[in-house]
Amino acid sequence: MRRGFVPTLLWFNWASLLVCPTYESPFMTPPNESHDLATIDNPANNGNVMLYTPQWTVYIFTLVSICVLVLLGAIFAGLTLGLMGLDLTNLQVIKASGTPEEQYNADKVLRLLAHGKHWVLVTLLLSNVVVNETLPILLDSLFGGGWQAILISTVLIVIFGEVIPQSVCVRYGLSIGAKCSKLVLVLMYVMWPLAYPIALLLDYFLGKSHGTVYKKAGLKTLVSLHRSENATDGLTEDEVHIIGSVLDLRDKPVSKVMTPIQDVFTLTMDDILDKETVDKILFHGYSRIPICAPEDQSNFFGMLLVKQLITYDVEDALPVRCFNLGILPETSPDTSCLDILNFFQEGKSHLALLSSNPGGVGGALGVITLEDVIEELIGEEIIDETDIYIDVHKKVKVIRRQPKTYVSNIHSILKLVRSTSSVQSQSGQGNKLVIHPNQNSLLTSCSSHDDQSQYHKSSPLDCSYGAIVPNASEIMNQQQRASFYISQST
Repeated sequence: MRRGFVPTLLWFNWASLLVCPTYESPFMTPPNESHDLATIDNPANNGNVMLYTPQWTVYIFTLVSICVLVLLGAIFAGLTLGLMGLDLTNLQVIKASGTPEEQYNADKVLRLLAHGKHWVLVTLLLSNVVVNETLPILLDSLFGGGWQAILISTVLIVIFGEVIPQSVCVRYGLSIGAKCSKLVLVLMYVMWPLAYPIALLLDYFLGKSHGTVYKKAGLKTLVSLHRSENATDGLTEDEVHIIGSVLDLRDKPVSKVMTPIQDVFTLTMDDILDKETVDKILFHGYSRIPICAPEDQSNFFGMLLVKQLITYDVEDALPVRCFNLGILPETSPDTSCLDILNFFQEGKSHLALLSSNPGGVGGALGVITLEDVIEELIGEEIIDETDIYIDVHKKVKVIRRQPKTYVSNIHSILKLVRSTSSVQSQSGQGNKLVIHPNQNSLLTSCSSHDDQSQYHKSSPLDCSYGAIVPNASEIMNQQQRASFYISQST
């Protein structure tokens, strides 16, 4: 509670006693009232003399009792709203990821609520009822009944016992609940004979409280509410989108993600891997190619790993059946994306065939790859260097920037490199072969070791795509169109 709460309460009680006295109040008791007079045996007066003596001790004790009851009522009312408003799931989150102070407070509150949330609730409500029912009795003894006692008790209970403490505990319920946890635990055992049976009945009819458990739709809404422009405090739009895609992964069938079989690049068992076929494979850029039967395009036997062609000589012109084919697993179109992702994680295959008759002959519907599942996992398309389409289903093609320099025949360049190797060996250890497709001039330094700072033109040994530059160990590209400046090393 705030520091000014207790002084304000005391001031209000004193003002109530001074402003609203009645004739039945001890402050206004006349001397002839026997119940308010003290009888003193005075021998000098030869008899009993009735003296008017106000009972200030009783009044002060009653006033202090009223203040204590109002404070207890405020504590019980505030804790009822503060503790019952704390969600067990949120407390677990705070205990695991909050600040050290929040983790300490959450741990104490969780240990208190572990005894039973209904038990805590019934204990606080019974304590509050006892306090609120006792307060008017004490005020009646001070004011002798009447509307003054009712008005003052109502104001005390509503303002100081309900409104202020509940407003404070709504904002600081965790810290106040942690500090008052021992007091509440003592009251729980004090009121155990009455509170615990009622709590058991509530548990039986209403069930025990286990915290809020969100469904997927609720989680997606909760995550979207945490979207913020400030990435340090909230979630960015991409993070919200990815989390939502992950939550939908199990409910999404692979038939919505697959590539239809008519859009799949396939080969048959009898296809010859000559130069034209290999070039076609490289053009499409796939790492795995499904292999089907020549007579039935919907009956697949396995898949060809393109990396096997690294050491393959196209002049051999072997059929596909001569290669070791990998296993092409089959699944039904109703399989969830999460299940196929778990299968891909096992490392058996990163490509699966969707079939209306898994394990049987024919019935191929399409294929799904690990990349397709990851795209659904992050909710965005992944475009690599060899992709032709951004979206196969919508036929949206990839727009790429064409390189400025394109060599159409890499094999001829390799042959030229091999043919100049003999010339390079005759020129000395410091010679360099510079591949120069646009035939720009070369600035070389062929002077003696005594004059290393002079750069002038020389006549290198020219060839179609390259030049032998004598005594050049360092090449520095100084111009955008492949003009080289070469300095001589010492």
